[in-house]
Amino acid sequence: MKADRSLDKNEKSLQEILFHSSDFKSSDFVAGDRHFRLFYLDTMIELAVVQEHIIRPLLGNADVSVREAVSILEYGETGLITVASTALVTGKTVVQIEGEAKFYLLGTELDKERAVNIPLNERVLRGSNQALIENLDTNLNLMRKQIASPDLVVKYYQVGRRSNTKVAVLYLRSLANEDVLKEFDRRIDSIDIDYVEAPGFIQEMIEDKKFSMFPKMLVTERPDRVRSYLMDGKIAIITDGSPDCLIVPVSFWAFFQTPDDYHIGWLFGSFIRFLRILCFIITISLPGAYVALVTFDPRILPFEFALTLQSSMQYIAMPPVLEAVTMLVILEILREATVRLPSSISNTVGVVGAIVIGATVVESNLISNMMVVIVALTAISSFLIPSYEMSSAARLLSFPFIVMSSIFGLIGLELSYLLVLTHLARINTMGIPYFYAGISGDTIKDTLFRGPIRSLKKRPKESLAKDEMRISARRERTE
Repeated sequence: MKADRSLDKNEKSLQEILFHSSDFKSSDFVAGDRHFRLFYLDTMIELAVVQEHIIRPLLGNADVSVREAVSILEYGETGLITVASTALVTGKTVVQIEGEAKFYLLGTELDKERAVNIPLNERVLRGSNQALIENLDTNLNLMRKQIASPDLVVKYYQVGRRSNTKVAVLYLRSLANEDVLKEFDRRIDSIDIDYVEAPGFIQEMIEDKKFSMFPKMLVTERPDRVRSYLMDGKIAIITDGSPDCLIVPVSFWAFFQTPDDYHIGWLFGSFIRFLRILCFIITISLPGAYVALVTFDPRILPFEFALTLQSSMQYIAMPPVLEAVTMLVILEILREATVRLPSSISNTVGVVGAIVIGATVVESNLISNMMVVIVALTAISSFLIPSYEMSSAARLLSFPFIVMSSIFGLIGLELSYLLVLTHLARINTMGIPYFYAGISGDTIKDTLFRGPIRSLKKRPKESLAKDEMRISARRERTE
C-alpha cells in the first residue's frame, strides 16, 4: 500500500494496520513552511532521543532536508505504508511532511537490556567470564571484539512469519566452507513457521536426523567458545532475544570439550577429557550393567562382592530392573524440581529430598543400598558432561540399556552398545559424518584426548575448512 500525501489519511491507515493499538501515537509540529507529523509507538522509542535528535534539529533547520537536519545514524525512506508500520513495531520513529507521499524512518529504539554477566551454565576455572545476553546487537559487539578482523562476516535473516525474529549468522570468510554455507542458507530459508522460539526451534527445523537423542548442534553462552569454533571454520547462529548461540557443524566429541581444557596443560586436560567420556559411558550403562549382573550373571563377580550384593538385596521386594527405573525416575523428578524452583530454595529442596527419599526407600526395603549407590554414581557422572543436551541424552539412554539388560543380561548390554554405535555412525550433521570423523587422522588429537597445542596443526575434519592447517610449516620451523 502506497503512502498518501495527506497526513490524516496515512495516520488512519497506520491505525488500521496496527488495529488501533493504544500505544500508537502521533505528534505535529511546524518548522518554517513545513508541517511535520511524527508516528511512533511510545512503548518502543526513547523519547529523549526523539526530542534531541529529531524535533530540535528539524525546528532549527527549516530549510534543509530531513536527512541533513537529523542527527541519527539509522536512517531510511519509504513510500509504502506497510514498510512504515513494520518500522514502527521495531522501535523506529516515522516522520512525514505534509504534501509528500514519503516516510522517513529514524532509529529511536528504547534499549532495555541486562548487563553482560558471567556464564551461569558453562562455568570455567580459567578463561573469560563473559556471557552472551538477549540483545543481538550486544552479542555481535562482543563477537566483533573477540575477533577484530574484517574476515568476520555477519549475515542477517528474518525467521517467523509473525514474529519476524532476527537471526544473525557469523562465519570467517577465509575459513568457512562454501558448500556448508549454501546448505545452511537453503535450510534456514526453507523454515516456514509463524513464530520462532530460539534456539530450540531453529535447531529442530534445520537439523538432519529428526529422530535421534543425540544433539547435532552445540549450544553455548560463551563468546570465547564461539570464537574458537569460528576459528575452526564453523558457523555460529545468534538469535535476537536469546543468550544462546548455536554452532554447526559439530561432531559428537565437541560436546565433551570445554575452554578449560586449553588453559590447564595438555596432560591434565587430556585426563579430564577422557574422564568426561568415561562418565558418559557410565551414565548410559552402569544401571543396566548392575541389573544384568545381579539378575543373570552374579557368578562372574568376585565371591566377597557377590555376598555383599546378596545381603543388600535380601529383603528387597522389587526386582532389580524396577528398582533401577524407579530410582532414575525419582532422580529426574528431583533434578527437574530443583531447576524450576527459585534458586534460594532449590538447593535445600534438592538436598533434603535426596536424603529423605534415599533414606526412606532403603529403610523400608523398597530399594537396596547398592542400587542407591549405583544411581548416585550415575547422576554424578552425568553432571561431568559439559553439554546439557548431551547429558540429557545420556540419562535418557540409560533406560533402554536397563530394559535390554533385564531381558538379555550382558548380551543385551553389548547389543545396546552396538545399536548406539551403529546409530552414531549413521548420523550426519549438515551432510558431514557426526561420529567417526572425530576419531580419524589428526582430529583424534583433540577429541578422545587433548594433545599439546603444537601438535594440533590441523583444524577438525567436520569443519571442512578452506584452510585446514592451523599451524603453518613456516611458523613451525621458526619455533
